[in-house]
Amino acid sequence: MTQGWSIVRAHSRDNLLAQCRQALGDGSLQPGQRLPNERRVAEMSGLSRSTVRAAFDLLEREGLIVRHVGRGTYVAEDAAKAVPSAEGGDFRPAELMEFRLMVEPSLVELIVVTATDARLDALAALVRGGRDVQVWQEAEEADRAFHRGLFDATDNRIFSDLGQRLSAMRDSRSWMRLKEGSFSLEKWQIYQQEHEVIVAALLDRNAESARNALRRHLGGVRANAQMATSDL
Repeated sequence: MTQGWSIVRAHSRDNLLAQCRQALGDGSLQPGQRLPNERRVAEMSGLSRSTVRAAFDLLEREGLIVRHVGRGTYVAEDAAKAVPSAEGGDFRPAELMEFRLMVEPSLVELIVVTATDARLDALAALVRGGRDVQVWQEAEEADRAFHRGLFDATDNRIFSDLGQRLSAMRDSRSWMRLKEGSFSLEKWQIYQQEHEVIVAALLDRNAESARNALRRHLGGVRANAQMATSDL
């Protein structure tokens, strides 16, 4: 096992990516350090080898790791500079929500025009997975996957990259403390219903309804976050 990187059970590819980025950000993984192979990472994380391979593919495209045929996979020399910052001191959760409220509704028009039926069906499947949430960690993963899926549904690599970076910012300590402290099943059920309304409008290719629903949803999340922050 690679020294300094403690891989825990992962619920998804994004969760494994978050673990890796956090290890890069806090110094647990150092430039030039060799990573476990895909089979070993799959065993430790509980994910399939194909999912691990997809995660490694993305990390390689981001310049965080390098692969050498016959030698293994290593942390890139400039990985610490390339990984998106997720330190709570770099931004406040309110700042993240303000940015998302400005940006995410603007994606809707592009999604409605460019997303394939298969892509929208996959987004709907992500949302349905949120119905089984029981604890705050599951809620955070479900919410992250849905909103990341919106960026990916644009089929635009620049927006997809932005969605990836915003997703990574949710690993900050301040964001995680906020989500843990403000979670309740009742509140999550409201968010879940709002996600389903947004997806239903996208499936109908109704940009106006989807955009308005997404704006209401993010506005409510921002208001709840502001109240929760004042109580923490």
